[in-house]
Amino acid sequence: MDEREFVQSRQAGWKRLTEILDRVERSGGLRGLAREDLRELGPLYRRAASDLAYARAHAVTGNLTAHLNRLVARAHALLYHTDRRTWRGLGSFFSRDFPQTFRRRLPFFLAAVAFLLAGALLAYWLMMQSRSNLDIFFPPDSPLRASVDVWQSGKTTRTIRDGESAIGASALMTHNIQVSFLAFSTGILGCVVTALMLFQNGAMLGALAGLMTYVHHHDTLWPGILPHGVVELSATCIAGAAGFLLGWALLVPGPYRRRDALVIAALDAVRLIVGVCALLVFCGIVEAFISPSRLPAGFKIAFGVLTFFGLYAYLFFAGRSTPYAGD
Repeated sequence: MDEREFVQSRQAGWKRLTEILDRVERSGGLRGLAREDLRELGPLYRRAASDLAYARAHAVTGNLTAHLNRLVARAHALLYHTDRRTWRGLGSFFSRDFPQTFRRRLPFFLAAVAFLLAGALLAYWLMMQSRSNLDIFFPPDSPLRASVDVWQSGKTTRTIRDGESAIGASALMTHNIQVSFLAFSTGILGCVVTALMLFQNGAMLGALAGLMTYVHHHDTLWPGILPHGVVELSATCIAGAAGFLLGWALLVPGPYRRRDALVIAALDAVRLIVGVCALLVFCGIVEAFISPSRLPAGFKIAFGVLTFFGLYAYLFFAGRSTPYAGD
């Protein structure tokens, strides 16, 4: 049969399955469903899964295949979900759900990286034009100016007592998580604020790198940034991707109503931001105990390189042996 006949013969079942899934979401679980709906759910899910296989095999329109894929995923998650409140569920989230969601939403992550890099490159170029342009990114009355002065001096390593490091780690975790939640939550404003935050973060790094070029202290900058910076910047971009997800769902809902598109995007966005929180806990510990320490610069750079390969090996390969169970 051609695609039009296929849609006409199956559309009623897809609509009925969507109605039941929407009802489950409104009622808070399967227990709120009527007995008739419960009887229909299983057969409708299996039929939709069969339709999805047919659509993939016969290369029907991409939008239709994507619609069926999400519909089947929603039903699968409902029928075969596990309780995430257990330790086992937590392990499943980090070993499978988070990296799988990252890969599914990779274009949004790449967009976040692009805004960050654009800010960094522009700021570095401006710094190369004139050192006085530092005031654009770090005004003299900025609370960050003192930190910039420390970097400029080249005296960035120090001996820190364990108690002081623990307090610093806690403060860094809290601050970074707050910033990430802000980048995530403001995405609903059409992606604009999230994009500006990513651009600004990149610009501050680019301006600092430009200043270090003037004072010839790249030998202290990168050992002081790389140990925690690789994961921190990656987490920032993942949080930005979560924000872009929300904004894009509102701007371009595709085949869904805006409300439905936002619900689907929000589920993935929350998965991303929960993973970001775990990454930022790691960053806070490293930034407090390793980055400013008197450990050899070579060790710090090697640590940063290892975290890069370790993080992206995890994000791109973890959970590939198991099917995605999200929306």
